Amino acid sequence: MIDSILKNISPDLIKGLTQSHGLDANKAKDTLNVTKDSLVGSLTKEASTGNFNAILGLLNSGGNASSNPLFQSLTGSMASSYISKLGIPADKANMISSFILPKIISAISGSKSGDFSQADLIKMLGQGGASSLGDKASSILKGGLGNLFK
Repeated sequence: MIDSILKNISPDLIKGLTQSHGLDANKAKDTLNVTKDSLVGSLTKEASTGNFNAILGLLNSGGNASSNPLFQSLTGSMASSYISKLGIPADKANMISSFILPKIISAISGSKSGDFSQADLIKMLGQGGASSLGDKASSILKGGLGNLFK
């Protein structure tokens, strides 16, 4: 799901990265690849600790995502990835992550009309290349809900 959403919004993101943030087209494309890896990795980490409510709160927040504490954590993680993997200066990396993440969250939220469930989250993370996480998350949810779904 994250792949398809990024593919759908990538022209707008690339345009914004090149026009507003001064990246060339290749660096902008590299930034989107790093964004996907960082976002999936961070969400996987959160889900593996059972922090589903925070992730769902973020995904269902729509335009209010930036006030969510997880949003701040994700932008910081993405900025760190831009710095370490792409050599983007810290101040620019922070601006880029603050530009990209709201657009991704809005697109994800809009894909389900802001009604993401735990099952949607597991499916999304499993499609993001984290299938073992999807299995782990499913297991956590099943156990946490009194084995209702076994």
